Amino acid sequence: MTQLSRHGQTAREYWETYRPQALESLGSPAQQEAYFQELDLRVTEKIGQLATELLQKLPMEQRAAARRSTRSQAQELVYAEEIWLEKEPGTEHREM
Repeated sequence: MTQLSRHGQTAREYWETYRPQALESLGSPAQQEAYFQELDLRVTEKIGQLATELLQKLPMEQRAAARRSTRSQAQELVYAEEIWLEKEPGTEHREM
């Protein structure tokens, strides 16, 4: 079994907290694990691609200084699309 990076772990925690029905609908624990492994890889790849795209839009002399902030911005955008999905009714009051 592959260890999840922080992206996959964050997604799993979010689903356990705010999307328990959707989590259950993924199937068995093995199917859930496979889903989060695939999501983990996809999110990691998308963050890398988006960070590169954002950096390339900057002048060359600004890229080194902006690398960390650009990666954070890319992560925020990808998480909004892939991880921070709509909360299920009745879970809004919960905290991770």
